Amino acid sequence: MEKENTPAAQGTFMNLKELTISGLLAGITIFLGLTGYGFIPLVVMNATILHIPTIIGAIVGGPKVGAIVGLLFGLFSFFQSLRAPSLLLQFALQYNPFYDAFICIVPRICIGLFAYFLYKHIPLPEGIRIGIAAIGGSLCNTVLFLGSFYLLVGAPYAASKGISVEAVGATILGIVGVNGIPEALVSAIIIIPVVLALKHSGFKTK
Repeated sequence: MEKENTPAAQGTFMNLKELTISGLLAGITIFLGLTGYGFIPLVVMNATILHIPTIIGAIVGGPKVGAIVGLLFGLFSFFQSLRAPSLLLQFALQYNPFYDAFICIVPRICIGLFAYFLYKHIPLPEGIRIGIAAIGGSLCNTVLFLGSFYLLVGAPYAASKGISVEAVGATILGIVGVNGIPEALVSAIIIIPVVLALKHSGFKTK
């Protein structure tokens, strides 16, 4: 019996294999963010791939790995918002730092959980399940991140800009369409071959 399956290992939150996967993928996320390699220039915007290690972790390591990598991704995003925030996060940070932390962290934890749920519970061939999990996890990141901003600080943001809350909502929906869909497709293109390669090499997914 493998060591990670012993009663002692089962009694811990994460076994050695899960911790190793989480640390490796979190390191890749931070590397992509710090170097700028986590952003892919498209025709009208930059697509981010920083959420991809979280989705891979959820598929190959299970929901705990996905949640931990997502948490570390969220913490990195929060610290980046303190150092060099985007326009939206700059307003959230100034309005309420706790809202900024929630917007940065909580949606990223949900990425792995949602991607794992899709991967495990859709009765389709392996490659299609991976693709759906990749697209779903990516859209989860986009929708929850922007949705959290709208719900928590959408109204005060609108007031500060002298526009209606509906206009803020329309702008956010536009970002989801313009950024979110290409990012989801890019995620699937990258994640499917990576996960299939891991499986073909003998790596056991959850």
